[in-house]
Amino acid sequence: MYGEFAYIYDKLSFDIEYEKYANNIKKLIKEYGIKRERMLELACGSGMLTNHFFDDFKEIDALDLSSEMLDCFASKYDNDKVNLIYYDMVDFENPRAYDLIVILLDSINYVTDPKDLEKLFKNCYNNLKDGGLLIFDINSEMKMREIFGSNCFVYEYEDIFYTWDNYMENDLVDMELNFFVENPDGTYKRIREYQCERVYSIDYMENLAKDSGFIDLKIFDEDTSGKVDEDTLRVLFAARKA
Repeated sequence: MYGEFAYIYDKLSFDIEYEKYANNIKKLIKEYGIKRERMLELACGSGMLTNHFFDDFKEIDALDLSSEMLDCFASKYDNDKVNLIYYDMVDFENPRAYDLIVILLDSINYVTDPKDLEKLFKNCYNNLKDGGLLIFDINSEMKMREIFGSNCFVYEYEDIFYTWDNYMENDLVDMELNFFVENPDGTYKRIREYQCERVYSIDYMENLAKDSGFIDLKIFDEDTSGKVDEDTLRVLFAARKA
């Protein structure tokens, strides 16, 4: 999905509070009493969340569908306990291997076919050890409909200028992004990206987790760690394998 966007994504993620999100996960690991043997992060990107767990787990598998993102990961972090995997997270199977599986930063919303999402959750359930923990998030319906929606944005940051045009129809937000990256000679290179996210409600995700066999479900506002309300932007879920 990302191609040349890997460099841009890495640079423009300066405002994402990775350490806070990692601490949310660590708190849930403690609350659920999860062993810290082996962790899987799906849609790991360039490792900006993963690196906060290098000292917490004996072994980490980090998977992404973008080889460019994994190249960025490998160039930044040299850690022999991390195994980088180039694969589609929907289809990944490694039964009963993990104490913890993490899917963060609205990667769920990028799974636009509900059948694929069902498959992802069944595979996550099977890939966890008994009593293992799945932690995932989604963009809230408010964020998807009112902030993303059919809206347009223009940003500039250091050597990057970009426009972001959204079109929403039938619970899908199609996104066209045009990036203009400054070259050393002052000219600009244009990079286009097309992405799509689907709106998923809290009730839908809760039922999907339960139908997949998960128990002990907890739901939070990911940014405040409090209850979800009308201002929530990201919804965080935790669910245990029975």
